[in-house]
Amino acid sequence: MEQSLTPIHPSALLNAERLQCLFAGSEFLTVRLVKDNNETIVGAVAYHNILVDEKNVIQQFIRKINEDLHQMTGHRDVNLITSLDSLGGGKELRHMETAADLILDAGAAVFIEGLSEAFGFMFPGYETRSIDEPKIEVNVRGPRESFIEDLNTNLSMIIRKLKTPDLKAKPYIIGSQSRTRVMLLYLESRTDSQVVQEVQRRLEAISLDILIVNTQIEELIQDSTYSPFPQLFNTERPDRVVTALNRGKIAILTDGTPIALLTPTTFFEMLHPSEDLYERFYFANFLRIIRVLTLFISLFGPALYIALTTFHLEMIPTPLMLAFISAKAGIPFPTFVEAIIMEVAFEVLREASLRLPRAVGQSVSIVGALIIGEAAVQSGIVSRPMVIVVAMTGIASFTIPSYSTAIAFRMLRFPMMLLAAWSGVLGLSLGLLILLSHLCSLHSCGIPFLEPVDLGRFKDTVKKYILLPVKFRRSANEPSGDAAAKRSMGGVLPEGRNDG
Repeated sequence: MEQSLTPIHPSALLNAERLQCLFAGSEFLTVRLVKDNNETIVGAVAYHNILVDEKNVIQQFIRKINEDLHQMTGHRDVNLITSLDSLGGGKELRHMETAADLILDAGAAVFIEGLSEAFGFMFPGYETRSIDEPKIEVNVRGPRESFIEDLNTNLSMIIRKLKTPDLKAKPYIIGSQSRTRVMLLYLESRTDSQVVQEVQRRLEAISLDILIVNTQIEELIQDSTYSPFPQLFNTERPDRVVTALNRGKIAILTDGTPIALLTPTTFFEMLHPSEDLYERFYFANFLRIIRVLTLFISLFGPALYIALTTFHLEMIPTPLMLAFISAKAGIPFPTFVEAIIMEVAFEVLREASLRLPRAVGQSVSIVGALIIGEAAVQSGIVSRPMVIVVAMTGIASFTIPSYSTAIAFRMLRFPMMLLAAWSGVLGLSLGLLILLSHLCSLHSCGIPFLEPVDLGRFKDTVKKYILLPVKFRRSANEPSGDAAAKRSMGGVLPEGRNDG
C-alpha cells in the first residue's frame, strides 16, 4: 500500500501544482504561496476554503508565518519550521494522498521548500449542531445530552465520563469516496480480546464507496443479515455508551451520525432503557416486568383475539363471549380481515405522524385514530372489541425502548395474525416456536442473542435480568476482563457470519 502513495516532493511549488491537479475541476482548493524578503518561494499552504475557517487560517496562521519569516535570519526552511513549531498541534505528512485527506478533513497542509515532508494543521470552520436533549431515548431522570453529528464532540462526551487510560480507541477510514472517520472504543481490562479482534476484522473487511450513516456498518458486521432483529444496539445517549463500555461492550462511533452502535448485545438489553439505572431498583424491576408483558401484547394481541373468536370460543368466559358475538353482529368481514384493516390503518397513521411537522403530527395521529376508529365502528366495518384490541396493541408497542426492536415486533405481528387465522392457537404455537428457534440461532459477535437465558443456571439468569441494588450490581451484572466475557460466551467464538 505504501508503494502506491506519492511521496512529498522537496519543491513546494511542485507539490502545490500536484494538489491542484488532484483537485482539478473543483473551485474549493486554495493554495497560498509563502515568500521571503527576496520574493522567493519558501513554502505553500493549501486548504479547502469551504471546510476550514479561512479567516482564521489567513490571520492567525499565514500572517504569523510571514511575520516570523521576515523577522528571522539564516536558513529559510529552519525559520519556517521554527514558526510552525510555535503554533503547536501540527503533524507530519509524508505523502500527497495523506495531505489531500487532511485538506478534505478541514485541515491545512504546509509544504516547505527543500523538505520532502509537509505539516498538517486542523482549522475546522463548518457549523455543527449544538448538544441537545435526546429525542428518541427520553428519560425522566439522568443526563440531558445526546450525541451530535460531529465525531470529536461525541468522543469528548464519552471521555469526560471515562477518565481512564484503559479506554482504547482505534480509528478507521471507511468509504473510498466519502473517507468517513469511524472510531472503535472499548475498555481493555473489561472487554474480551477475542470479541475485539472479531469486530476489528469485520470493520476492516468493509468495502464501500460512500459511508453516510452507521446503519450501513451495522448491516455489514452483524451476524445475521436477514434477521428482522437488530444484533447491534443503537443509542444516542453518551451515558448509555459509558455504562456499556464498563460492562465489556464495544462502541462504534461514526462521523456524521448522532447514533452509536454497541456490540455484542443481547435481546433482553433491548428491553432495558438507561433510565432503569437512575430509578430505585424495585421500581425499575416493576417496569421491566411490565415491558415483558407489553412485549407479548404487542406481538400476540390481535392474533390471540383472532384465534379465540374464530376457533376457540369455548375458552372465552360466557358473558365476554356473548359481548363479542353481539358486537360482531352485522360486520361483513371475518375477524382476520377486521384486524388487517385496523392494523394497516394504525400503521399508516403512525407513519404519517412521523413525517408531518411535529406540531401537526401529534394532532393527526390522535384525532385521526379517534375519527377513523369511530367512523369504522359506526359504519359497521369493524367491531368495537377489535378497535380496543388494536389500540392496546399499538400502545403496548410504544413501551419497547429499542426503536429497531419495536419495528421488528410490529412487522412480525402480521404473520402471527395469519397463523392464528389459519389454525388458531395451534398456529400461534407454531409461530412462537419458529420465533424462539430463530432467536436461539442468533449471535452478536459471538455472544448468544438470548444470553443470559440458561436453564442450567437459573439463578444467574435471574440476577442478570433483575436489577439489583447498586452495591450488588458490580458482581452480578458487570463482567470483568477476558475471563468473565469468555464464560458468558461459553468459550466459543463462532467463525464467519450466519445469514440463515
